[in-house]
Amino acid sequence: MITHDITAQFHSATRHVTAGTLVKDDHFSLFEAVGALEIGDPKMDSGCLEPGESLDQEFDMTKDILPEELIWLMDELLNREEEDFTTQLFNRELLHKFAGESISQIAFEALIAVGESQINPQLKDAISARLGFRHEVLGMLMKHTNSEAPPSSHTTTMHQSLDAQQKSQPLSKPVSEAFSTKLQRRLASTVPPRPMVTVSMDQAWNFWHQMLDDCSNIFSVRQATHSQDLYIAYQIFAYSSPQPSTYPRALLQMFLTNENLVGSRIEPSYFLEEDIRSLTLPASQLLRVANGTYGRFCHGNQRVADAMQEFIDRFEHNFVNLYRALCLNSCRMRRTFCHALLEWDNLQAQVEELDAIIQEAVHEQRTPYLPGSPPTFSFSLSSWIYHHKLNILQLTIQMGFELAIYAPHELAGMYWYLSSICDIHLSHLERISHFVTAKDTEVKRSKMTPAVKEKAIKECKDALDRLYKQYAWIKATQLLAGTMHGIFVVLQRYGVFVNQQPLYSSDMMRYEIRMKPFLGLSIPEPLSHDDSEREVQMQNIDTEEILDQVTGFSADAKKAWEEVSKTTWNMFPITNDVNHASVLTERRTADLKDCLKAAIAASLCVLSLKKALKNDAWKEKAQKEARLPAPGVKGRWHRWWILPALPPV
Repeated sequence: MITHDITAQFHSATRHVTAGTLVKDDHFSLFEAVGALEIGDPKMDSGCLEPGESLDQEFDMTKDILPEELIWLMDELLNREEEDFTTQLFNRELLHKFAGESISQIAFEALIAVGESQINPQLKDAISARLGFRHEVLGMLMKHTNSEAPPSSHTTTMHQSLDAQQKSQPLSKPVSEAFSTKLQRRLASTVPPRPMVTVSMDQAWNFWHQMLDDCSNIFSVRQATHSQDLYIAYQIFAYSSPQPSTYPRALLQMFLTNENLVGSRIEPSYFLEEDIRSLTLPASQLLRVANGTYGRFCHGNQRVADAMQEFIDRFEHNFVNLYRALCLNSCRMRRTFCHALLEWDNLQAQVEELDAIIQEAVHEQRTPYLPGSPPTFSFSLSSWIYHHKLNILQLTIQMGFELAIYAPHELAGMYWYLSSICDIHLSHLERISHFVTAKDTEVKRSKMTPAVKEKAIKECKDALDRLYKQYAWIKATQLLAGTMHGIFVVLQRYGVFVNQQPLYSSDMMRYEIRMKPFLGLSIPEPLSHDDSEREVQMQNIDTEEILDQVTGFSADAKKAWEEVSKTTWNMFPITNDVNHASVLTERRTADLKDCLKAAIAASLCVLSLKKALKNDAWKEKAQKEARLPAPGVKGRWHRWWILPALPPV
């Protein structure tokens, strides 16, 4: 082999390449680029073999092994569950061809055989605990297939079995050849190349404890008896900390439309109508009556009946998908919401035409909404769509904080945008409430039979109560978002978390990239970069005035979150099982406490910034020491509310 030193030529060639120039060869793939860095590394280079070594695995699964080795192998098999579950199987099939009952019987027979063996009692107990756990888990999975919840005693037994396995783990003896790096070489040939996932046993034990609890708690979510309650229950489950793992989330998604019934109780089309009735159309004859037709409302107007049926058929899938998205992990949930925003925006424009058809059919009269404003129609269906679209938009923005998508200097802008969207949403809820109140007045003046009138009045009251709960939550979010916006604006004026002006981008480009999911919306129409910058930076307000304004916001935010904490999350009783009810309530209470802690911490942060208003020495220190706490770290009170850690004044 003849080699040449090309160092001098390389330096000569690169001397003419300016900073920021991309050097690229279309024939040099990602795999080749990564492989070139890993040549000679056995875990990446499939050709790097020891003398006489084969590329294939050499572990013989039929040979006899020691009990200690069996314990180690069984423990290692407990840590393979990952987010991209299928891709982590290394192109190997699971036991799809075998019935669960057959495997359960084999596990049971193995458990008996171990009990009758003459091995060391400690080892016998350790192996029995592992076999018993697998038998119990398989039983749980088979019950899930039939949409059945295992008894609570079953889950308790599995937790105890996990503890017993963890205590006996020191008895194990490694069998290193059973998990070789040769599998990694197969992964290296995929595009893109990816590493083999390694999980410590401590992580594995914690994971299984959490998964058992999540699988049990899934059935509390299923007890919600109304579309609005079910959506909140899904949110509570999705935002649990730590986030539920893949299997429980996939199971909850399966239960969503099991046997083509949402929550195992109602058809998707009626589920959609239930939600519309509970928000914008209480006591309305527009939606289907018990016999499943629109005839009572339409009075022979087939055009309206066909339009309503088209609306239901088109939207039932999109609506159920909102619940399905909450079963994804955080990254995929946000990505799905970004796509849903544009889809719902397009549908909103189409449904406004249906609203116009209905207005003409029922001879709806224009009603003045705001004092001095021209009378307007209710636009009940498009108002319902807009409400959910604003909900999706708000969640999408908030999840950006959770996933650390925004750079530190972008936090002021994104909290301002969140506050702005909440303000729009609050106005929209006030508009919906106005027309629901008008409907309530109309019902009370009508000549309905007492039973029908009582039911209609209750529907209006429930809708107003639900709208109030939504309003209270969004108002608390708006106030805290406004507080956070003011805090980061002041910090930037102090020289903290400012944009460093990178060489390869501009403020305009960064704004377009950051706002890409929202720029295509027709309503609410996003601001231009210049208008947004003027609003975000509060250019016409001095720093002291901003601090005074934010002081009021923070105090109001604290009161608002306290008010939300006093409300229940559900409008209807979810179950007679107190344990099921308490799981969701406890998780919601914990989340609200974290929001309240963030509001209190924001108030203290504002006080510190007031003290530092003319303290140049502190500002210089803050520029060097200020940081943003990561999720799970002290000082990060909530995943959506990122308060900076600042040096004391």
